Amino acid sequence: MSESYHFQVNLGGMLDILSNHLYKSPDVFLRELLQNGIDAITQRKKRQPDWNDGKIHISLDEGRKMRIYDNGAGLNEQEIHRFLAVIGQSSKTELVNGAIPEDYIGRFGIGLLSCFMVSNSIVITTRPFLGGTAHIWRGNPDGTYTLEEIEDCQPGTTVILQAKSGCERYFQSDTIERLVQYYGLALPVPIYLNRGFRLNDIPKNFLGATRTQLLDFGRWLFEESFLDAIPIQTKHLSGVAYILPYATATTVKGGHRIYLKQMLLTEQGESLLPPWAFFLRCFLNTTGLRPTASREGFYEDEMLQQARLEFSKAVSGYLSDIAQRDTKLIQKMVQTHVLAIKSMAIWNQELFELFIDYLPFQTSEGELRGKDLKQTDEIFYVGTTEQFKQLKPIFTAQKRLLVCTGYVYDRELLDQMVNIYDLSIQPLSEDDIETVLMDLTPEEEYEISFLMRIANRSLEHFDCEIQVRRFVPVSLPVLYSISAEVQFLRQMKNAKDMSENGVFSEVLASMIDDTPERRESILYLNLNSPLIQRIADLKDVSLISSIVKILYVQALLGGGYTVRSEELQVMSQALLRMVDWKQERE
Repeated sequence: MSESYHFQVNLGGMLDILSNHLYKSPDVFLRELLQNGIDAITQRKKRQPDWNDGKIHISLDEGRKMRIYDNGAGLNEQEIHRFLAVIGQSSKTELVNGAIPEDYIGRFGIGLLSCFMVSNSIVITTRPFLGGTAHIWRGNPDGTYTLEEIEDCQPGTTVILQAKSGCERYFQSDTIERLVQYYGLALPVPIYLNRGFRLNDIPKNFLGATRTQLLDFGRWLFEESFLDAIPIQTKHLSGVAYILPYATATTVKGGHRIYLKQMLLTEQGESLLPPWAFFLRCFLNTTGLRPTASREGFYEDEMLQQARLEFSKAVSGYLSDIAQRDTKLIQKMVQTHVLAIKSMAIWNQELFELFIDYLPFQTSEGELRGKDLKQTDEIFYVGTTEQFKQLKPIFTAQKRLLVCTGYVYDRELLDQMVNIYDLSIQPLSEDDIETVLMDLTPEEEYEISFLMRIANRSLEHFDCEIQVRRFVPVSLPVLYSISAEVQFLRQMKNAKDMSENGVFSEVLASMIDDTPERRESILYLNLNSPLIQRIADLKDVSLISSIVKILYVQALLGGGYTVRSEELQVMSQALLRMVDWKQERE
């Protein structure tokens, strides 16, 4: 004759906490049952050290009923009342001076209730492995349970669930197979479905596995082919970190498999992995870290910080070794993740020192790596791609190095190189441009004075000053130079032209009017150029003016600058004047 007993908490409120606040998905019911089974097997092994035959069997009545059996320690009547009915009491809590031993997974004694998320009843049959009476326990979501003795029950524990309406998918073989391999893939005890094949089977020693074996395992687990596999074996962590074969954002933190005592804890890596691990997919197990109540993350404590440090050292050590013996692989990795690696290297010195030699920069000598820059005596840089395009041929011809920092993160990386390696890397200011240009002699200035007067008058409307210098290559007739401040002013004027009569037109006009008057830019004429030499010999003011205006717009286009509509109109008019001038000559 069975007798009714009452739970010692408000079970309805507890179930609301479980389903709406503690657990993200009903999936976790299987995780909780698996970890209870593993802990029962661990408990039996502690009491029976020579026993090593633990296993878990799951059987299904498809879409309707599920049985999960473990051949662990089992429970006697006193333990049933104490551990199945008192919420928050764990069957492991008093085994070692009231503390849970590190080889147990469960800690909170509330996981069993997660079964109510998929079933309206929980039935448990259990018999202690040391012998004694078997019992059947039936728990209901209304806060009651029954307990009675039974005869036919093997040692261990079986949990029986009946599918709740709407939860039938959790009682399908393919779902159970997926969830077992998701949550329990790393569990040391074999798990079987319907007495068939084992669902969890992974390498036991990642350090002993070959690179091919690790990559094959990663391909099966994550369904991706990775660039490389990094074995991880530290005091707090074991497993493998895989290098992704495609670029990913630095904000991506998920997609991992992180286990606590062989049971999946989370896919999110932000609590354990360093911020720069965005280019990795990790399969990791830890035994000493503390989980949160939901078992979906770790408590932030000293051990977690130590585990992060261990992971960082393991990955950086492996990559440092790879950099010495497989430069093609490290170059492939940088090529794939260049923006992401740059973004993290600017504030993580460890990552900076690891990758800087392989990070690419756009220079006047083409694409160079950090190691090339470290071997260069003097380096200048400019902050815009437009200015870089204009100056590149000059620096190339003079065999001097110019770096373009108009690309994201490059300026910060150069600053890091200056601070760490004490390199001579400096910005190229407006005054510094003169260092790559040769002044004219007084005689040359006198001879060119007529051209300068006409040219300056021709471009006065565009606030562009004409200066004449000698520079190489001779094939470059003009060089357009503009400061960042003036470039911003030019962009405002272009925006005003585009929004004529628009809502922001008056605002832009006011901002432009408030800007101190100064020449916007400088157009350098190259007296080494045969074209400029020919122009200097001309005496026709109209023809000189037309040619200078064409060269001005050509310099803007060549440098990739935005050309304003009035500048395009002036170029068209200048071309027409040249055509008229030629016809008049004929």
